[in-house]
Amino acid sequence: MKKELLIISSILSITVLLYPTNSTSNGTGSPGGKTGSIGDNNNTCTSCHYAGVSTNATISTNIPSNGYIPGQTYTITTTVQQTGITKFGFEVTAEIDDGTGAKTGSFLITNSTETKLINMNNAVTHKAGGTLTGGGNTKIWEFDWTAPSTGVGDIKFWGAYIAANNDGNNGGDTYHSTELVINESIPSKINEIGSNNNFYLSSNKIIFNKNINSALIYDITGKNVATLNNIKNNNIFNMNNFENGIYIVETISNQNIHESRKISITKN
Repeated sequence: MKKELLIISSILSITVLLYPTNSTSNGTGSPGGKTGSIGDNNNTCTSCHYAGVSTNATISTNIPSNGYIPGQTYTITTTVQQTGITKFGFEVTAEIDDGTGAKTGSFLITNSTETKLINMNNAVTHKAGGTLTGGGNTKIWEFDWTAPSTGVGDIKFWGAYIAANNDGNNGGDTYHSTELVINESIPSKINEIGSNNNFYLSSNKIIFNKNINSALIYDITGKNVATLNNIKNNNIFNMNNFENGIYIVETISNQNIHESRKISITKN
């Protein structure tokens, strides 16, 4: 009899340990660092949700096809879809696509009812008010992202999503993931060279002769090497610490007019 009671007790203990609980479900948002990215150590939502795997998620942006411009702000739209599901969650982050996992850019919340910042503001996740679809099978979230002030090359957005069966437990939920790589706007800066009367070059110094919003300086490969903002007439930018070579200077006027010109830096 004692042996039978011991066996039953052991079975009950194992059942309790293995039974899915709702203690780690995250209806109010990801705890952060769960996008599956390099910078997040490849951690995903599946550490909290006992999930199947699918890929019915997307990230899209209004970033032009030729790439992002340093310092500019763009809208990020992310979507997840699964038939028969009305409750979803997500986390999205952005990293330099060079294998280091370095976070980049700045996320901005545009719908505080449905989304919030997480992971030291390096990612966006859902809030309780942003989990339900209203009866459909698709959930869409939007927020803004400002590109780094100096170009860093290609950037990858990583997204992780949960399609929840809303049973109050972690079991039966499905994990979705997606990635989006955005390149820096480089080729156009080399090819679209035109007139520019906003500055002149003297002794490796750029001297501005107008008030302009900003100036972007690129090397001959198209990499953004400097960004100047709120430039006043007679402001000077010294390029003596730059290597010899050809550079492209693009200025953006108050009328949002972009003009570019090549300059040559030569030091003895």
